[in-house]
Amino acid sequence: MSSTKHVKKAMDLLRDLPKGPLEIYRKRATFNWKSLKVNLLGKDLVTYQQKLWRFMETNPEFRRPVKALSLDEARRRCYRQLNSLVENDILPIDHPGWFNYLFYYDASLPIVAGITQGMVPSVILSLGSERHWDILENLQQGKFMCCFALTEIAHGTNVRGMQTIAKYDVKTQNFIFNSPNFESSKCWAGALGKASTHAIVYAQLITPDNENHGLHPFIIQIRDPKTYSPMPGVIVGDMGEKLALNGVDNGFILFKNYSVPRVSLLNKNADVNENGQYVARIKDQSKLFGASLGALSTGRVTITMICSMYLTLATVIAIRYVAVRKQFGPNSKEEWPVIEYQVQQGRLFPHLAATYALSTFAHVFSKISRDFHIEMLTSDDKNMISEKGMEIHALSSATKPLCAWTARDAIQDCREACAGHGYLKVSRLGDIRSENDANCTYEGENNVLIQQTSNWLLSQWGNVLQGKRVQSPLGSADFLDGAQEILSMKFQCTSIDQTMQLDNLLLAFKWLTCYYLKKTYEKVQILKNNGNGNFEARNDSQTYFARTLSLIYAEHAIVQNFCHQIKNGEFKSDEKLVLTKLCSLYAAWSLERRLSDLFAGGYATSESKIDILLREGIIAVSKDLVKDAVSLVDTLAPPDFILNSPLGMSDGEIYKHLEKAFMENPENLERPSWWREISRSKL
Repeated sequence: MSSTKHVKKAMDLLRDLPKGPLEIYRKRATFNWKSLKVNLLGKDLVTYQQKLWRFMETNPEFRRPVKALSLDEARRRCYRQLNSLVENDILPIDHPGWFNYLFYYDASLPIVAGITQGMVPSVILSLGSERHWDILENLQQGKFMCCFALTEIAHGTNVRGMQTIAKYDVKTQNFIFNSPNFESSKCWAGALGKASTHAIVYAQLITPDNENHGLHPFIIQIRDPKTYSPMPGVIVGDMGEKLALNGVDNGFILFKNYSVPRVSLLNKNADVNENGQYVARIKDQSKLFGASLGALSTGRVTITMICSMYLTLATVIAIRYVAVRKQFGPNSKEEWPVIEYQVQQGRLFPHLAATYALSTFAHVFSKISRDFHIEMLTSDDKNMISEKGMEIHALSSATKPLCAWTARDAIQDCREACAGHGYLKVSRLGDIRSENDANCTYEGENNVLIQQTSNWLLSQWGNVLQGKRVQSPLGSADFLDGAQEILSMKFQCTSIDQTMQLDNLLLAFKWLTCYYLKKTYEKVQILKNNGNGNFEARNDSQTYFARTLSLIYAEHAIVQNFCHQIKNGEFKSDEKLVLTKLCSLYAAWSLERRLSDLFAGGYATSESKIDILLREGIIAVSKDLVKDAVSLVDTLAPPDFILNSPLGMSDGEIYKHLEKAFMENPENLERPSWWREISRSKL
């Protein structure tokens, strides 16, 4: 079947959108939203989405509750839904990242599914060996449930500082696990609180000669699968209610002389033999660490995708709402949809552009991460694995914070753009905001995590100064080979059109990255020359230097990827045009916030008028996107049942859906049980 027929077949799966108040903007669109959706996501993903949506809409486990659930009810509902998905073969096997589309429905479900059905098997396959296949088989059959326990109460991002101990005992040929104190208890592990029978636990591996070989992964039993009682020597429990995501049973665990078999060690990269001798598969510890970092980056890579999901939900709701909501106009008898207001365009459309940019990047990055895990299993090129692992770690340590913060700010703007109605819980914007808030913290608190990126970039600058090759197999930093030439370039554009061209915007990001890398490197050297150690120098060069460097590097990577996908994707000419507008808007909007650096670093002079050209370009592109904005969110939006917001339904009938939401809960119309207490007078 030809590519065109494949696209047409996938388009036929998509439902026509209902007529209503949004129709006026849909008729003005310059492209076919169904065609763009298929070309953007691919026919296989679109087909899977439709299968998933149909299943959730018809399966009783996924009916929306009218009233708020208790904590226990939320946990139970989440696992019943997970079992339903697994038993009906709905979770994708060949494309595990696709399960992230469950975030459109309820964020707790894909988190539990991602950990137990995705992350855990992936870690076992990439870091374990054939001696762990029986456990993996039991997990796949549902006989066991396993979580991932890395973070400790007193240590998160600093994995080298973990305190949980696994000391090998030659007599029993077992590892003895101990948690020295409560600070060393593993915590925040999803599915640990109530559901897991096993856990992948990272502990300091100590051999009988008392040598500490550093953090290593083990898969151990923590509960009896038949009774769900904790194993002797294991203290395990739930961490209680959270701000959101309460379908996820985050737990804590401590060990008291808990003995586990020697074969519990995931031994892909290192092992301990029966006599207690440590055997490293990769002799170079730096390469071992690099490969491990790449494997541990899966969670952060996934979070970039999650952030794009939350962005999508918020922008769909807000843009559909402002396209219907009317306020004021040129005269007292005329009201305009508030999407026509420049201030709304300037507030929402850059977030719409960011949604497309981040979503496009996240899909590509997810594939890179998946391919890396396969290479870890199949490739003997340890140098390549190490370099690629380090770059995945560096890139994910920057894009995860950038995407989380971008989503945080966008969701808040979307909430405010929907005014008072956006403050209602039924709008879903408050829940989306609370759920995304976790992205700023887990898998590394953003402001701490982002330092990992600047450390890697500074090591690359050392290569630049020595004339060595920049180690960037993924291509996120290979342009640094030409850093000196890039730094000599100046802003040359003389018109808005020139300024907004993708190649010119991308060049500005390259210059900014080189500028901040050089600036940060020089700051570190000054601090070292003044007697500071390496740690102190890195620590005291974060604010205004390394932190900004990492964010600019992430922005460049996202813009570069978007440009590449537009050029190489199978898009129609009208689709390329609107995607190019979105890319240029996201890039220009990001650069506009760096104007002071472009001036201060000498890339642009006051005579260049770069500030005027960028700002006028942002306004012009935003105004031009008014006719396409509704169809752009239609392209990304899930069905109404999944979106679950009266403000963002596809028919645009916001007031009818609000009325239904007010009326469907009987308690809203009932007299309160405490009605006699309202009056202060005695009747």
